[in-house]
Amino acid sequence: MKRAFLILFAVLLAGAVRAQRCEKNLLGIRVGIETSYIRASGEYVHGTTDPRLGFRLGVTDQVLLWRGLPLYVETGVHFSSRGGRFNGVSFRPMYLQVPLLATWRFRLGERVSIRPFAGVCYGVGIGGKARMPEERADLFGERGFLRRSDLTIRTGAEISYRRICLSAGFDAGCSNLLRPEGQTTLLPAGIARLRSRSFTLCIGYDF
Repeated sequence: MKRAFLILFAVLLAGAVRAQRCEKNLLGIRVGIETSYIRASGEYVHGTTDPRLGFRLGVTDQVLLWRGLPLYVETGVHFSSRGGRFNGVSFRPMYLQVPLLATWRFRLGERVSIRPFAGVCYGVGIGGKARMPEERADLFGERGFLRRSDLTIRTGAEISYRRICLSAGFDAGCSNLLRPEGQTTLLPAGIARLRSRSFTLCIGYDF
């Protein structure tokens, strides 16, 4: 009985896949908002900053892996404004990101499809300030306390109507953003690790 069910499922899946016309390459643009915060931890310190609203924009490239199978690998370049807020200080790092995602396209009709995705994203800090009421401080560089490199795990889903797309995703940072030699009085003493977190909501168009 179990074998018969698996065979039936495979037949139905194969039929659904054959019914789809998979485009070999999809170039797209994405723009949206990003709600981010920083997770801090140490021997005696655990907590998160308040969230900060930023933005994300970028270009994407989805490449079909196998003919007739709606499995794609996605990459691109994104500009991301992230950070958090703590004790009246707004941390505003900016990153260039290169994602590497696996995505599967499910058709819900002739014009509508849903696309879950998951993978990793490497980001490089290109600038950013800690903004206080009367002054600003660098986040990167010799005077900053943040590393430039950030590796995150990205998951989410996208729904599209024709060529218009609406996506939602979550990024969980794997890298410790705190520089070993970085010192700051803007955060509580005793912090050993800083990791990024963010939620995004984007609208886009695929060509």
